[in-house]
Amino acid sequence: MKLFGKGDVVLVEGPPGRVLGEVLEASTPAEMPDLGPGSCSAEAKAAMREQHVDVLLLIRHKHDDQDVCFFALHNPDGWRDLHGQKLTILKRYELPLTTGN
Repeated sequence: MKLFGKGDVVLVEGPPGRVLGEVLEASTPAEMPDLGPGSCSAEAKAAMREQHVDVLLLIRHKHDDQDVCFFALHNPDGWRDLHGQKLTILKRYELPLTTGN
């Protein structure tokens, strides 16, 4: 399942609010580089396997005129951020970017 791709404009809604952002990277855990045993990548892949993550997105949006990035992880229960908070992500959502986004 890879519904999102690099450059996609997305609307993300979650507990902190709503943002309009751009997907900088979309990959499956298998596509992530493996830096070897004992590395952070090995721990991250093990955690994603345990949580049944099938896709991860790196999303950039503007906050106070600065670029801010965050990860969104997808598993059978839907989208979550790294804190486990539920997210809704809509693809190709096009709105003018405002200070509220």
